[in-house]
Amino acid sequence: MAPNASQTKFSLKLVINKEEKRVIFAEADNNFVDTLFSIMTLPMATIIRLLRKLPDGTLKPIGSLNNLYQSLLDISINCMSAEENKWMLLNPRTSSHDTCRKLKLNINDEEPTKYFICQDIMCSRCSDACFSTCNLAKCKCGKTMNQEIKYEDLTGNMRGEGIGGVFVSDLSSYIVTDDLRVMPNSPDSIVQLLCELGITDVSCLEEKQFGIGLDQILNLLAGALLFKHPMTYLVFPTPPIARLLLDPRQETSVNHLTSNETFETLKSFKLKVTMQKSKSKFLFAEADSDFVEFLFGFLQIPLGTMIGDLMDGTSCIENLNNMFKSISSMSVGEGIKSDELKNMLLRSPLVHTNLSVNQIFPLSVLCAPKSYCHSYREKGTMVAYLTPSVEKDNRLWHLFCECYLKDSRVEGQYLKAFAKFMLTDDLVVTASSSFSSITTLGKLKIPLNDFEVHTVTIGIEEGLEILDASLMSVSALTDSILKKITEAQN
Repeated sequence: MAPNASQTKFSLKLVINKEEKRVIFAEADNNFVDTLFSIMTLPMATIIRLLRKLPDGTLKPIGSLNNLYQSLLDISINCMSAEENKWMLLNPRTSSHDTCRKLKLNINDEEPTKYFICQDIMCSRCSDACFSTCNLAKCKCGKTMNQEIKYEDLTGNMRGEGIGGVFVSDLSSYIVTDDLRVMPNSPDSIVQLLCELGITDVSCLEEKQFGIGLDQILNLLAGALLFKHPMTYLVFPTPPIARLLLDPRQETSVNHLTSNETFETLKSFKLKVTMQKSKSKFLFAEADSDFVEFLFGFLQIPLGTMIGDLMDGTSCIENLNNMFKSISSMSVGEGIKSDELKNMLLRSPLVHTNLSVNQIFPLSVLCAPKSYCHSYREKGTMVAYLTPSVEKDNRLWHLFCECYLKDSRVEGQYLKAFAKFMLTDDLVVTASSSFSSITTLGKLKIPLNDFEVHTVTIGIEEGLEILDASLMSVSALTDSILKKITEAQN
C-alpha cells in the first residue's frame, strides 16, 4: 500500500435527492476514478481478503466464493503437490500491481513483490538457476529458497519504485452514478442522467460534500456486490432504498466462449452429486482434485477479466458490469491515458505464475522476460541480485546466468493428483476420506432410500455458470447445475 494510504481522503461533491435520501451522482476527480477503476485489476482472492476487513459482519458479499477462499486457507498442505502452492493460489498478482502502488489511494495492501533464490547462493550460479516469489519454495537441491534478493533495472533501481502513473486523465472531472457508471463531467451527461431517472423538478436535489477514504472505498465495493444503489448505501446506509438487493435477473453469456473452436476440445470434469430424491435437493458432491483445483482457480481471476472476457459484460452483478462498460467506452486520451492502461484495467494478465492444467478458462498470463541472476563476493560474503538483462559487473568473482521462475506445479497441477474432496452447495471444500460420505449421510438424518447419486459433467459452460452463481449465491451448485440434473432425469 502507498504510504499513508489509510489517511488518504477524497472529497466528492454529491448530488442527492433529499426527499428519497438517494445519491443521484457524484462529481469526482481523476484520483478517485483511478482508485475505483483499479478494483477491476484485482484478483478475486485479493478482493475477498480486503472485504473480510470490513467490520459489518451482517454483510456477506462474494456469495460462495468466501467459503471457497476459507476452504483454501484451511486445506492441509498434504493435499498440495508442493509446499508453496497454497501460498501461490492465495496470493495471485497481476501486471497492474506496481502501477497501482503509484495511485494516490491504493486499496491493495500487499507489499511489493519479493524475489527469493536458494539459501545456498551457489545454486544461483548454475545454468538451471531459478527464483521464486514465495519463500516457501524448494530449490532443486532440496534447500528452501528463502534468500531474498533485489530485482534491479539497468540503472540499479528496484522495480516498482517511483511515483506517478494513473489510469485516467486529470484534465477533467468525472461523474459517478449511483450504480457505478462513470463518464466525463459534462452538462449533456447530467441532463441525460436526470431525464433517465425521471427527475423533472431539480428543486428536490441538493449538493453535499462527502469525504471518502480507504474504509469508504471498501464499503462501496461491498455495496456494489450486494445492492442496487451502492453509492446511496455508502452515504445513507440505513434507508430501505439503500438495502435493495441486486437481482440476478440475467443469464451469463457463454456464447462468445463456447462458439470458439479453441474451447471445443478442452477437458471436462466429473462431479458425483448426492441428492435427496423426494425433494430434488442438492446435499453434497464428491470430486477429484482436478475439479477442486479448477474451483480454486476462481480466486486467481482478475475482476475485469471475469466480467469482460469470461462473462462478456453480463455477470449477475450489474454495478460491476456498468463499471466495466464505462472503462470500455471511455476514449483514450481525453479519458483513459493510453491503450496500454485501458487494457490493463480490462484484462490485467497474471504474473509470476503458471496456470494449472485444470484451468479451462482462457486466462492471460504475462510471460516473464528472461531474468539474469548476478552474484559476486563482497567482504568475504556472496551477494546476488536479479536483472532483466545482461549487465556487466567488475566486482570480485562476478558471474551471471539465466534465471527462471520456479514452476511449483507437479505435472501441471497444484494439488496432488489423486486427492479426493467433498463439496457443499455453498462451496465449502474438505478433504474426503473413506468414511466421510457415511458420516455426512448420518448427519443429514435422511432415510438411505431417499438418496440418489448423479454423475455430472462439468465443462466450460457449466464452469462459467458455477463461477457466476458463486458471486452472489450461497447455493452455487444448486443454482448452476441442478437444472442440468433434472433435465437429464426428464
